[in-house]
Amino acid sequence: MLLSLVISLSVADYFTRDYFATMDKQFFAHIAHRFESSGSLRLGKTRQQLLDLENELPKNDISTLRVVSALLNRVPQVSDSAHWGVDDYWATPAELVASNGGDCEDFVIAKYFALKESGIPAEKMRLVYVKSFQEGKIENHMVLAYYSTPEAEPLLLDNIRQQMLPASKRPDLLPVYEFNGELSGKFSGPAMRKWDGLVGRMNKEFAS
Repeated sequence: MLLSLVISLSVADYFTRDYFATMDKQFFAHIAHRFESSGSLRLGKTRQQLLDLENELPKNDISTLRVVSALLNRVPQVSDSAHWGVDDYWATPAELVASNGGDCEDFVIAKYFALKESGIPAEKMRLVYVKSFQEGKIENHMVLAYYSTPEAEPLLLDNIRQQMLPASKRPDLLPVYEFNGELSGKFSGPAMRKWDGLVGRMNKEFAS
């Protein structure tokens, strides 16, 4: 059973806009300046695919989860140290796609905001820190959990596995804690500070 630690962000601070739908010419000009025209084009293509989902998909959460996860999982996995030159960096969804690389947190963040914009309520999602046991190694990892109801067993969306599985079917993952920065509650700690920083940078992308 996943351990639950819900962290909050004040209504005044959290990212409220539809992130992908709000991107405009100025936004893409800023992305092109940072990641060249190829990065801007890559982001534009992915953005359009995400926006088209509303008309193309059956009206159920599972189909949306599966398609959004598969679409964003096309981005190559790259460590923060190799990609950004720092040990731990939470990339915005635009940075993940435009730079064509990111680590587990970046995939979870992008999926979270894309799914929310596609109609999945924030209340049904959690960002989950886990210990991953792979080939005799233990690594820190993050996945996105979807709860169909508050009491339901969550489905886990993972960038290293395409198949969505219930938590009980992922014995290779040991949950540490889970959170959602937009839900009510109180928490202060590294994860909350990183969420605040992420949301601040997402808002600044539109002010550049």
